[in-house]
Amino acid sequence: MLEDTVQIVCGAGGGLGEETAVAMAEHGATVVVNDLGVDVDGEGSDAEPAQATVDRIEDAGGEAMAHFGDVTDLDYTERLVADTVEEYGAVHGVINYAGILRDSMVFNMAEDEWDAVVDVHLKGHFSVVRAVSAHWRERYKASGFDRQRSLTCVSSGVAAGNPGQANYSAAKAGILGLMRTSARELHQYDVRVNALWPTALTRMTEDLPAMAGADEESMGPQLVPAAPVFLASDGAEDVNGVTLAIAGGNVAVVSDPEREQSLSKNVGEEGAWTAAEIDERWDELTEGVNTMRMSPGY
Repeated sequence: MLEDTVQIVCGAGGGLGEETAVAMAEHGATVVVNDLGVDVDGEGSDAEPAQATVDRIEDAGGEAMAHFGDVTDLDYTERLVADTVEEYGAVHGVINYAGILRDSMVFNMAEDEWDAVVDVHLKGHFSVVRAVSAHWRERYKASGFDRQRSLTCVSSGVAAGNPGQANYSAAKAGILGLMRTSARELHQYDVRVNALWPTALTRMTEDLPAMAGADEESMGPQLVPAAPVFLASDGAEDVNGVTLAIAGGNVAVVSDPEREQSLSKNVGEEGAWTAAEIDERWDELTEGVNTMRMSPGY
């Protein structure tokens, strides 16, 4: 499904990124494997994980190149795109798995715990999107494309909220906003931008209560790449601004934020809403809507 394409996979030194890079190569892509080789909490660096993924691809007969660097560095992501184009002539798709965790309840969270996680996930996505979209826009305006380009942002179900992960949840929700705006801006240049919402047993999730009892067979990272491979393929032509979730044997389209229920009034004739009016009609406005969804027991 990805024959004759060049795909950049960021954060591909292990887990979901590694499995996606390998799957893309199996589907015919030439893969550029980015990774900084940090620990789960973002400490250290090591070029070996990226090279190990490349070795795995090459041992299976595929073509890949390791590219060591930090996706939060805007100069680095520009270089990543430029080096890929210099080596292979084009970039057809990019997906960014780079991420870390520094969990803490919001009332205990230190500034550096917030900054580090938001930096890697949200700024890292901006950095990647900025670099590759600038390249694609320039190429498209010069000569157009023979096939659409694909950019896949990696969010998470934790974007809906998860105790102990305010930084991670905020960053992953922010990525969805970045994706939707980029999808609107870049479609005119034959670029589609979507989001992946994966759930799998990896080093980042193995200690989460929600993953208790999960095993490699039913929730392993090898079960996720079908979704990003599809999004990067021509089968997803004109699929734009969509969040695709995959977890074990389940695949789903995730809805965008939207108004659940509303009441309207003619402001010109009736005046603006007052707090007292909202209070008076609250039960009518929320009929059938769960307004205690975040409370214990709901």
